[in-house]
Amino acid sequence: MKLKIAFCLSLLWAEFAFGLEEDSAQPVYIEANSAYYDKKIDQSTYTGNVVLVQGSLHLQADKLVAYSPGGKVEKVVAYGNPVRFRQQPKPGAEEIRGQSKQAEYYMEKKYIVLIGEAVVWQGKNEYTSDRIEYDQINDIVKAGEASSDAKRVKIILHPKTESSPPPKKQ
Repeated sequence: MKLKIAFCLSLLWAEFAFGLEEDSAQPVYIEANSAYYDKKIDQSTYTGNVVLVQGSLHLQADKLVAYSPGGKVEKVVAYGNPVRFRQQPKPGAEEIRGQSKQAEYYMEKKYIVLIGEAVVWQGKNEYTSDRIEYDQINDIVKAGEASSDAKRVKIILHPKTESSPPPKKQ
């Protein structure tokens, strides 16, 4: 059963993680009520109704911190009540939506971590856990915590029906 759950999660995340191929080549737009940059530690902090847009990726947070040692963004951490995001995974596919209390993205490692009441939706399918991690390079998804007091991982997968429109050809 665990293998089946991991497989189902990997199908969702394989689409989610990369978004549209051209997204990573698009400029990043950030709006916030305030911005602060500390050159000594190469860290930018944006607070108050933060909105980040890059291609089809839209993220909303209360606070966003970008860590840029040497001027290159290494890690971005978003905080919110909750952090919300949406992204088009590929042309013709249903949009991925999600939320969590904290979201971390490690640029070089292509590693995403959703922490605290994490939920990811695609269409009617829903994935819930206190922590969801995705290693894009190795295509590994990990949901839940190892501790016995952690909340259980919950997954709702709806079958594709005959009335579902076929995927659009590229």
